[in-house]
Amino acid sequence: MMEIEKDNMGEKRAYKPRKPGGGRKKLKPEFDAGKNLKEQMESAVAFYDSEMSLQAIADELGLNPIKVRNDVV
Repeated sequence: MMEIEKDNMGEKRAYKPRKPGGGRKKLKPEFDAGKNLKEQMESAVAFYDSEMSLQAIADELGLNPIKVRNDVV
């Protein structure tokens, strides 16, 4: 006769806390969105002060004209 193994269904396991610092690692740890935005704003304002149009500034910086308008105003 074959022995029937009992499964673990219904048995509770002890709580095991997670290790700190777990989770997905950052792809670009040196990336700083705030710093990048500040640099974009400074360059957009400098171009705007030199009498460039918003469209020309957007083309120069490779940004959307609406984003340039929001940064400048």
